[in-house]
Amino acid sequence: MLRLSAALVFTLAFAAPAAAQQLLGGYYAMIGYEDMRNSKGAPLRDFCAIIQQDRANVHKFGIVHEYDEYDAWFTTLANRKKISADCRVGAGSEYIPSAILRGERRYVRVQVYGWGGTPQFVIVHEGAG
Repeated sequence: MLRLSAALVFTLAFAAPAAAQQLLGGYYAMIGYEDMRNSKGAPLRDFCAIIQQDRANVHKFGIVHEYDEYDAWFTTLANRKKISADCRVGAGSEYIPSAILRGERRYVRVQVYGWGGTPQFVIVHEGAG
């Protein structure tokens, strides 16, 4: 029984830090009209897909709007897919998705969370202020 308890404590001690997400960093982006369409030109109807397309435009297609910043995390398709898989809206910025989905350009700040330098999810905030 003591051996089982020690093994359980050891497992939990090392599993908890691996599961914890940390702020890796962030970037600012101007979400423009080009970001509101996918790579084939079809309109995007999902806020997180638009945030993902912004990074594809920056890293893959060279479409960089004024005030867009580069980031180190979304240079690959695999990592960009994580944006649409788990993107969240920061407190106080709940109006941003509907504004962008109405076709309004918006300046946003994106915080990137993950572990080991690998992004797992993003939180989108208003960029100004």
